[in-house]
Amino acid sequence: MFSGQLHGDIFVLKKETPEQNGSQRGSLLDVPIRKALFSLAWPTCLAVLLQNLATTIDLIMVGKLGNAELASVGFCALIFWTISSLVFGIEIAVTAIVARNIGAGRVQEASYGLGAALTLMLIVSTITAIVTFFLTPVILKLFKVEPDVYRLSISYLRILVFGIIFVGIMSATSGALRGAGDMRTPMFIGLAATVIHVGLNYMLIFGRFGLPALGVKGAATGTLLSSLAAAIIGLSLLFSKRLKITLSWKNFQWNSNRTGQVIRIALPAAAEQFVLQIGLLAYARVIVAYGTIVLSGYQVGMQVLSLSFIPNAGFSMAAATLVGQNLGADRKKTAKKVGWLCAFWAVLSMCVLGVIYLLTARQISSVFVKNSEVIKYAVSFIRVVAISQVAIAINFTLSGALRGAGDTRTPLLITLLGMYGFRIPAAYILSNYLGLGVEVVFTLLIYDYLIRITAITIRYKRGKWLETRL
Repeated sequence: MFSGQLHGDIFVLKKETPEQNGSQRGSLLDVPIRKALFSLAWPTCLAVLLQNLATTIDLIMVGKLGNAELASVGFCALIFWTISSLVFGIEIAVTAIVARNIGAGRVQEASYGLGAALTLMLIVSTITAIVTFFLTPVILKLFKVEPDVYRLSISYLRILVFGIIFVGIMSATSGALRGAGDMRTPMFIGLAATVIHVGLNYMLIFGRFGLPALGVKGAATGTLLSSLAAAIIGLSLLFSKRLKITLSWKNFQWNSNRTGQVIRIALPAAAEQFVLQIGLLAYARVIVAYGTIVLSGYQVGMQVLSLSFIPNAGFSMAAATLVGQNLGADRKKTAKKVGWLCAFWAVLSMCVLGVIYLLTARQISSVFVKNSEVIKYAVSFIRVVAISQVAIAINFTLSGALRGAGDTRTPLLITLLGMYGFRIPAAYILSNYLGLGVEVVFTLLIYDYLIRITAITIRYKRGKWLETRL
């Protein structure tokens, strides 16, 4: 039997014992790095594209209802992803745990790790959904949105919030599959969910095929049901025993050590997502003061920003998987090289996307809305997004590599530095004390990411994260 030895960016075969071979079976360790990278990245890119396509089509459809509806749906999305922070943290944890165990040949332990993560996910997401349902009016009043936006947001968020349960289940299953190197199954599940999402929302928003026209309530209901469908499909496939990682009911047996491992990795990642989303809400709170027109333009720009995350997500997840598996196999030099290579390709991709945004900002904005004032502010923010692409790519990819190693604390600290150490206080000062226009507030995004990539590059280059223990 044979195993891989790194030469350049490929592995050369050498003799190994049966035990050594078993430790690597089913992993990506004997595949050339570039080939492994792109085989992991493109299905994730497509999966994120599908997810964003559904959200984008949602905003286009809701935009036809009016500016208040568009502002409401965009603003509630920020709230939803804020309360979903623990979901994100558990997904990161299960990816790291599964990747390490697959790299070390512990396939059964990977399944038990997934079972522990799903059990924890179900408990956390259910409690979060119920609490948020009752606190929805309080949450919305904190941000002092205009009355028509507030009224629409109450009904929308109270329906949407229960989707966190199904989003959580799907996130954990997708994270586990990606940690095992299976990027295609989440992609196909995402495709099915997108078709269901768009179809249901079209029928429920506008009242097609004999259904009532529910407006923003219809958008929330369609999103909820499509998330349920995706969760059912994902769990069914895992129980079918046809995938790289599988589930059985014994994997859900409570084990405090496994649960503790998930919590240790998940908490910093969840905290990072939470402080990021709270920061985005605080930043949006500054923008709310400029009025509904500006807020609507900002929401269009934010949707374009989320489209930027498509290639970034692919290379970030590829970095997490390959770093985790290589560290599981005790290949630290290769693990570090993977992150730099992923960052290079992410930057190249984002340069192209940035140029497209700069040249077509007005055309992109007009797809979402027709109001010339809204388009003006959307164009302003999209151009800032375009300039930020390279910095966003570096931050995304190297953060993914660190998370794949189990180092979820560094991305948290760097997010705190950029968002709370700079962007939010600067936005507050520029808006409330200096009385500058919102266009200046938009540009803070650029400097925020410049701070982040400086810090994360220093941390990554030093290499202490390679010693992280799960």
